Amino acid sequence: MNNTEIFENLSHICKIINCNDDELEIIKYSQDWRGRIKNKALCVVFPKSENEISKILEYCFKNDIKIVPQGGNTNLVASASPSLEKKEIIISLEKLNQIYEIDVINKCVELDSGVIIDELNKKLDQIGYLFPLQMASTGSSQVGGVISTNAGGINVLHYGSVRNNLLGLNVILSDGKIIKLGSKVLKDNTGYNIKDLFCGAEGTLGIISKAILKIYPKPKDNLTFIASFNQINDVVKFYGYVSKEFDLPIVGFEIIPHLSFELCIKHNFIKKTFFNENKNFYALVKIQLNNIDQKAIEFIERKLFDGSNFYHDLIISQNEKQSHEFWKFREDLTEAQKLEGKLIGFDISLPLNKIEYFFEKSQIAINNLLKGVKFHTFGHLGDSNIHFNLIEPDNLKDNFYDYEKELKQIINKLIFELSGSISAEHGIGILKKDEFNESKSQIEIELMKSVKKIFDPKNILNQNKIFNSK
Repeated sequence: MNNTEIFENLSHICKIINCNDDELEIIKYSQDWRGRIKNKALCVVFPKSENEISKILEYCFKNDIKIVPQGGNTNLVASASPSLEKKEIIISLEKLNQIYEIDVINKCVELDSGVIIDELNKKLDQIGYLFPLQMASTGSSQVGGVISTNAGGINVLHYGSVRNNLLGLNVILSDGKIIKLGSKVLKDNTGYNIKDLFCGAEGTLGIISKAILKIYPKPKDNLTFIASFNQINDVVKFYGYVSKEFDLPIVGFEIIPHLSFELCIKHNFIKKTFFNENKNFYALVKIQLNNIDQKAIEFIERKLFDGSNFYHDLIISQNEKQSHEFWKFREDLTEAQKLEGKLIGFDISLPLNKIEYFFEKSQIAINNLLKGVKFHTFGHLGDSNIHFNLIEPDNLKDNFYDYEKELKQIINKLIFELSGSISAEHGIGILKKDEFNESKSQIEIELMKSVKKIFDPKNILNQNKIFNSK
């Protein structure tokens, strides 16, 4: 079947743009967020309903046409980009954007997979509820995408990742069949939990069309503070202190390097740092207060100052505006580093007591390989997730990406040595397949491939993501 026939047949089902008619639009949907993968899709289709997705998949299954499911296309490992040039069609879920029911009795929401996370939270905010996923991309991330990647973000420490907040799914399988998994109930101990297979599968097993997610009453108040530190191990010790001393939920505990302030000032996200004296690292922390009285708040503040042997300086937000300013700064870090130049990023997790060792050894080895690399290392320290980002040196004459293989070898060797993970929350996609193969046993990989073959026997769904499937 030639491309013209494919375009014509798909256009009878839903809106379509193809590589012959609108190449710029095709590139917009095809290219990953970091601009690393530049394969163009054959076309992009825009179904408006579950039934239209089913028809598209049935057609593609019969004709062996490869598919890339796509939500907001904010993924950082190219999970939602074509792996081949003009050989795959992208199914964009952006038109599936209905919220069907907000159920405050069962504390859940039923909605389409194309609903944007921030739009969901705007609706929930009106009735005093929230969906707890918070990350820099929630202004464009869609429900189906964050489920498919088991997204994490800032609030994982208290609320868990998306998998912990997923009750039900509608999934369209590779042959077009629609299955419903889970429901509103919290307890369902009836055999294999097939639903959870799709959470984190990166669109390789089926296309998520609808979901039922947990929602939570909005906390009445939070206490936000930021502290400065000389050494990263002092940040780790301070986390231990806060965890022990306060019998209250720690919603977020973020580590931020001083370079973050420099980048955000340089690229006009903020005008100045929050402290009079600059230090190497900072901890940004949010504690849920749960309607405690003023005396209890004063007790917490005294306890924070009692822990001053861990930190150099500390600022407690005095109002909601200042708290928002602190967290807005955290959200802008990713965009600021993107503007700085070429970047090689590592989304890793490590035992907390090994983080300082990792930082020291990796920086020495990287500096021996290439001088002038900017270490932009921030992340969710409370759940041991560090975004270990390397920004190209100024005035580098070589192509920074030519060093990527050797840099990955340095980092991955240390991660394996310290029993960490090569992907804490971003997934595998295209960009981390080599590390994935190194980090998993052959038995694990073969079991995953077997699962893939059951759900997608013709290998039409997001081929060459996670591993090269045949």
